[in-house]
Amino acid sequence: MNIILLGAGEVGKQLAYTLCNKDNNIVVVDSSIKLLNRLKDKLDVMTIRGDCANFNVLVEAGIRNADILIATTGNDGPNILACQVAKHFNVKKTVCRLTTGDYFAGNHGYTPAVLGIDRLIFPEEECVKRIIGVLEYNIIVEKVVFKHSKAQITAIRISRSSPLSDVRIHDFPDAHLLSKIRFSAIIRDQKLIMPHGNTIFAAGDEVYVAGDKDSIDSLISFADPNYLPVKNIILVGATRIGKNLAGKLITHGYSVRLIEESAKKGEELLDALGENLMVIHGDPTDGDVLDEAGVGVCDAFISTSDDDEENILTCILAKKKGAQKVITITNKAEYVDIVPGISGIDCGFNPKLVAVNSVLNFLGTETARVHAILQRTTAYVYELTVKSSSPICGKKISDYERTLPVILSLVFRDGKIMPVTGELELKAEDQIAAIATPHDIKQLEQHFKKKRLFL
Repeated sequence: MNIILLGAGEVGKQLAYTLCNKDNNIVVVDSSIKLLNRLKDKLDVMTIRGDCANFNVLVEAGIRNADILIATTGNDGPNILACQVAKHFNVKKTVCRLTTGDYFAGNHGYTPAVLGIDRLIFPEEECVKRIIGVLEYNIIVEKVVFKHSKAQITAIRISRSSPLSDVRIHDFPDAHLLSKIRFSAIIRDQKLIMPHGNTIFAAGDEVYVAGDKDSIDSLISFADPNYLPVKNIILVGATRIGKNLAGKLITHGYSVRLIEESAKKGEELLDALGENLMVIHGDPTDGDVLDEAGVGVCDAFISTSDDDEENILTCILAKKKGAQKVITITNKAEYVDIVPGISGIDCGFNPKLVAVNSVLNFLGTETARVHAILQRTTAYVYELTVKSSSPICGKKISDYERTLPVILSLVFRDGKIMPVTGELELKAEDQIAAIATPHDIKQLEQHFKKKRLFL
C-alpha cells in the first residue's frame, strides 16, 4: 500500500513506526526537518519537507498513486484541505485529525464526505470515551474494543482480597465461564507474560481477559465481589478534555467536582454545565484544596490538565489521600512507558496514542495487522486472518497451542465470536486477535503464511 502521512509529530511518528513494513510504502510530510530526520534515522520511509496542504508538495509526495492519506498535523485547516486534494486524485481512504467537529453541519448536508474525508479522528473525544470505559468497574485498567459490538479485551488488576488471587487457571471454579473467556496476557512486575493452565494469579497482576462483554462482566463480578459503582468523581483542569469529560460524566449521572486554578475558566464551565457541576478554585497540587474537594471519599479522581508533571503529581497525592481510583492524562510520549509503573496511578491515557489506535481500527487488517497499541505495556493487539493455505488452517487450537509464543485471544467467524477452546478448529477466513510484542508476532505469523510446497 502507498501511504502518505502528514505530520511527523507524536501521532504521525507512532503511525509511521506501526505501519512501516514490507507491504507498505510510506511518505511522511512535515515542515520540520528535525522531526523528519528523527524518523528517517530509524525507519525506512521517504520524507518530504514542506507545507502539508500545498498542492505541489502533495503531488511530490505521490498523491496521484496513493492508496491512503492520513492527515495528522496539529492544524485543522491544512488537514481538511489535504483530504480534499487526496479525493481529487481518487485516493481510496482519507483520515483527518481534528480538534472539533464544528466545521460540519449534517442537517444541511455539509458532511465530512463533502470535504473528501472518510474518517474523522478526534483525539480528545476518543480519550474521553476510553476514560468513561474504565470507570465501569474499579478493577479495570484498560479496555480494547472491536468492530463486533460485544467483543473486548479488558485488563483488570487483581487485589490481595480478590478470590482470583492465588488461583491456578486450571483450578478456576467456573468451567462454563472459563470456556467463554480467554486469559490472554499478564503484566507482572512491569513484565509481560503469557499465561497457561498452570499459571497462578498473584495480587497486583494486571490480567488481560478476552471474550464477550457479558462473560467479562461475570469474571469481574467474581474477581471483585465487593464492587461498588462509581458515583462521585473529582476532575482536575478545565482543558478541552476536562470540559468534554465533565459534560459526558454529568450526562451519565455521575456527581462531578472540578478543581481549576483559573477562576475564569472554572466559571465559564460552570455557566455551561449549570448546577450539576461544583467548581473548586485552587491549586490541585495543594493538599488543602484536594481535601476541600473531598478527595478522601471520591470514587474516582481524574487529572486532565495540560501539564503532564502536574497531572502525575496530583494523582499520586490524591491516591495517598484516599481516592479509590486515580486516572491521569499525559501528552508526552515519554510518559506512556513510565505511568504504568507508578503505583499511585491506576490508569494513564495519552490522547495521541488513542488517536493512533482509532486510525489503525479504521484502516483494518488489509493495511496493518496492528489493531491497537496497549497503554499498559509495550505490546500490541494484532489481528491475523487464517487462509486456506495457512499451516494453522484445519487444525485445532490444542494442536498448536504449545508451539505458539502468544495466546489466541479471540476468534471471529462469519460475524460471530467463537469460543476459543482447545477443541476449536480454525477455518479459512477466521479472524484472530492476539496480544503480542513485535518480536513474538514474527514467529506467530509463520503459522498464518502459505504452506511451503518444497523444503
